[in-house]
Amino acid sequence: MTENDGQDRLFGPNPSGLDESPHGMMVLVIVGLLSGMFGIGGGTVIVPVLVWLGLSQRHAAATSMLAIVPTSISGVISYAHNGNVDWVAAALLSNAQSCYARAELEMTGLAGVLDDVIISSEEKIRKPARDLYMLALDREFVTAKHALMVGNDEQNDIVGARTAGIDGVYFRTEISPADDPETSSYAVRSFTGADYEGLLDYVLNA
Repeated sequence: MTENDGQDRLFGPNPSGLDESPHGMMVLVIVGLLSGMFGIGGGTVIVPVLVWLGLSQRHAAATSMLAIVPTSISGVISYAHNGNVDWVAAALLSNAQSCYARAELEMTGLAGVLDDVIISSEEKIRKPARDLYMLALDREFVTAKHALMVGNDEQNDIVGARTAGIDGVYFRTEISPADDPETSSYAVRSFTGADYEGLLDYVLNA
């Protein structure tokens, strides 16, 4: 009794069910080349071929997904090396009227810098409502623990963000509400004035 005989008794001649004959392997090679050359997805070509060659639908789908991982990683590395990956998304949440806010953003040049602008008058939700912060997270495809709210209104910006699980950095500025404190106990860090250098240092070293 050979070692292979023992394996065959436990699992059968081919546990995966895949046709491993030269003909089957040649079909896989050709399909893989065509898929790569023409950008045809696994669900369109590779999975049906794997099923045709003997794999179950579940195993075929899993095999196709596994094949995508190395390609995806190499693609991200390539784009990142060329500076084409945006690792940080910046979104503006405002309670201002849309007609004024968007005009000011265009005038100051910030419209082209921000990844998104979410204005309460357009969304029919106002800060400090939790739903507005959740909307921002959904739009930017980030989780609360990977987000940071920067604002100069303790209740609307810092406390509001906290209800959605978002940390806040508080700027006590001249246009902050008169009854706002100098430092916010709800914020992870407070600054006097719009201290952008202090904010950058905090973010880079947090």
